[in-house]
Amino acid sequence: MNADLTINTIVFAKSFDEKDGSERRSTARGINTADVMSIKRQDAVDSKTKVALKRYLARIDREDIDATSGQKYITSAYFVVAVPALATQAQVDNVVATFRALVASTSPNYITQILNSES
Repeated sequence: MNADLTINTIVFAKSFDEKDGSERRSTARGINTADVMSIKRQDAVDSKTKVALKRYLARIDREDIDATSGQKYITSAYFVVAVPALATQAQVDNVVATFRALVASTSPNYITQILNSES
């Protein structure tokens, strides 16, 4: 993956890159209020099916400080893609495309419904 990435106008500069993951961060809003992108990879075995798989995680954290109390807090969003060793590229592409459509939906906005406890 590229060293630095710009997503949603935020420039994430690579902090580190290791075999099992990487981290990028933006301190454009201040050193104490970083935006952080983490990418992780993990080999595993599905406990139900006993099929080997790889898990991929992408996570965005936004650090903020409450104006009244000075308390630092972090808001996060992340997704995990579990790819069984038996899955074809077309199957993985289908699941990812469906997930992207869910996240991008605006009418109705499914993410808003999920955040409002729709089950």
